[in-house]
Amino acid sequence: VSNPESPSLAGYHNDRPIDTPADSDAGGDLGPEGLAFIHADVSPTGEPLLVVAHEISGTTVVYRVHVN
Repeated sequence: VSNPESPSLAGYHNDRPIDTPADSDAGGDLGPEGLAFIHADVSPTGEPLLVVAHEISGTTVVYRVHVN
């Protein structure tokens, strides 16, 4: 947050299908628990990355972070 006095929502992402039961194989990524930010300087792609570990589904997702 560059200005704590005036925060703004930069975006929201949810890749879970809302019409699929959570306990099915198609339930998507469930229970995000661990987050790790990888700075562009040490990223294998040269871009900033956000790694999210989901405790319920046992999945890990890597997102590219777009900096404006």
